[in-house]
Amino acid sequence: MGEKSGDLSFPLWVHPLAGQRVCILTYGCTYNEGDSDRLRTILIRSGSVLTENPDEADIVILNTCIVIEKTERKMVRLLRELGGREIWVTGCLPAARPELLREFPAVRILSPDSIHAVPLDHGKIEYGPVAVIQIGTGCLGHCTYCITRLARGKIQSIPQNEILSQIHAAVQGGAVEIRLTGQDLSAYGCDQGKPALASLLRKIGEMPGTFYVRLGMMNPATLNPIIDEVADALDNDHFFSFVHLPVQSGSDSVLQRMGREYRVSDYLRMVEALRNRIPGVSIATDVIPGFVGESESDFNDTCTLIEQLKPDAIHVTRYSYRPGSTISRFGELPDRIRKDRSRALIRIGYSGIKNQKQALIGHSEEVIITEQIRPCTVMGRNKSYLGVVIPEDLSVGKRYLVEYIDERTHYLLGRVISPCHES
Repeated sequence: MGEKSGDLSFPLWVHPLAGQRVCILTYGCTYNEGDSDRLRTILIRSGSVLTENPDEADIVILNTCIVIEKTERKMVRLLRELGGREIWVTGCLPAARPELLREFPAVRILSPDSIHAVPLDHGKIEYGPVAVIQIGTGCLGHCTYCITRLARGKIQSIPQNEILSQIHAAVQGGAVEIRLTGQDLSAYGCDQGKPALASLLRKIGEMPGTFYVRLGMMNPATLNPIIDEVADALDNDHFFSFVHLPVQSGSDSVLQRMGREYRVSDYLRMVEALRNRIPGVSIATDVIPGFVGESESDFNDTCTLIEQLKPDAIHVTRYSYRPGSTISRFGELPDRIRKDRSRALIRIGYSGIKNQKQALIGHSEEVIITEQIRPCTVMGRNKSYLGVVIPEDLSVGKRYLVEYIDERTHYLLGRVISPCHES
């Protein structure tokens, strides 16, 4: 592995970064954030100095996302704007769209696997109040529109003991919110013979300490066989009552063309199981309007589903073709129609969310403070993971009884009534 410093062995790729001023720019999913966190730890221990300003850096590392065309264009634009500096590229772009880097022959490529190959002593990592804990990379899906799987591959689960050790170290280091992340959490363990997410969650639920866990995205296709065990495991004080379960479409025929491997009825059954077992559970979902061959009837089915589902959060991304995906472009809809359908779904989804938040105004709940977002203003989370902004100087990790006084698109405004007694 090369030379050693303390508890960390440095591979050859670290050497040209050691002692340099490095800026890491991160885009995309929470898993990418976890890769960047790990990279920061490696670089700090190698003697690098980190800066958030690329203009102050000797080297810029761009952690990329190419999940949709718009984001991909942003990555290429950034590479052009950063010209004249030494640039390293990691994330999904080098693996899924390497041809885009031909324009930038001087760019150096750093694979995520190389970052994870460096051993770390989790007990010596400096964690903030929010810690990203990766439980595995890759997925079991065959989604016809996706190219992330080209970059991340099949599911590779991290051993349970390592995950539990990292959570323990993060909590000891001051983390109050743990974000479990992967491309598909409910596929965890499938590469080792059987689904193991429920087992992992039960063990997390038995850990001592005051901390709260937010689960990342799960694919309905892999959650379906284990929904009851996962729902039971989530009914625990350590877990936010929050599930991110993308439905993508309300039409079975569209789901089949997407390669999603579940039906709308399966999705609704899972949501019912979660709502029956977990008090106040918050459901976040994703939708892709304007998919190849989506008829007006298909789209209306999606609108009806969102009205019926009443999600607590929704992410609407109109379909865009991704080179390397397996779906044919035959039957692709005009961009005008895709935009119109996207806007209509946003109106429906956010109208329902606004009504749900307005109904909470005047109510009081326990909120845990998870981060300071600016001087004298903090972000807290209620049990359902709804963000609550409080314009006061409060201690991260402390719990307060908070009255909701107003709502915004993505959060509530609150005022403290009283501190909660620590158990």
